[in-house]
Amino acid sequence: MRRIWAVALLLGSLLCLSAPADAVEVGIRGEYWFPKISGNGQTTTSGVPNTPYDLQSTLGLQDKNFPFGEAFLRLGRFTIRAGYTQVRYDGQSTLTQDFVFNGQTYTANIPIISQLELKMVDAQLQFDLLRPDAGVSGFNLGLILGGKYVDESLQVSSSKLPAVNESYKLPIPVVGVAAGVGLFKDLIRVDARGVGLAYSGNHGYDVDAYLSVIPFPFVRLQGGYRYLDVKVDESELILTVKLKGPYAGLQISF
Repeated sequence: MRRIWAVALLLGSLLCLSAPADAVEVGIRGEYWFPKISGNGQTTTSGVPNTPYDLQSTLGLQDKNFPFGEAFLRLGRFTIRAGYTQVRYDGQSTLTQDFVFNGQTYTANIPIISQLELKMVDAQLQFDLLRPDAGVSGFNLGLILGGKYVDESLQVSSSKLPAVNESYKLPIPVVGVAAGVGLFKDLIRVDARGVGLAYSGNHGYDVDAYLSVIPFPFVRLQGGYRYLDVKVDESELILTVKLKGPYAGLQISF
């Protein structure tokens, strides 16, 4: 009982030390990402595992740059976000051995064409446990609850065989933390947040850290690094996709 009271008093003290954050802010972020792709997978047909494959060495997928963005609304200690990311990778390779994908056999030494499309919708609610106003500087520390919806499609084809497609749609609940430090009334900020969850062989992890500056009112120039790791493990499909790399963009908020 004493431990429970001690924890309650500690949490209460921390909350009291953080002044009420009654600001309202609404805005959008638009970023251009330069990620490296990696990953692997395997399909299963009628209970029989097919050939394991690598997204780059087997399918020949090449790195590609693309945008992503989000909108947000902050009401005091609460922040609501909605984000969207869509990527499409094309690849070509010549097989060094027989390759079975979703029941279709592609023999060695023939060229294949691959296409991976990944769409992700994110929704998050952040509550800042700490958000004190320290004059010209400040910081925040918060918890995040949300979800990530993943819609993926992978297609393999050759000049002599029809295209074979494997797809899945996977909702992933996520939890995480967010932290930030602002200087000179937030003219310069460093922010980071990470969310994720693993269950039944599936997982989704998304980490984002960035530096931002205000060159003129309502606009923030941003540069950061994002790491994304999504894995689906279903009865007929195992697929892991990892994207990581720097990005640059801007935020407009009021």
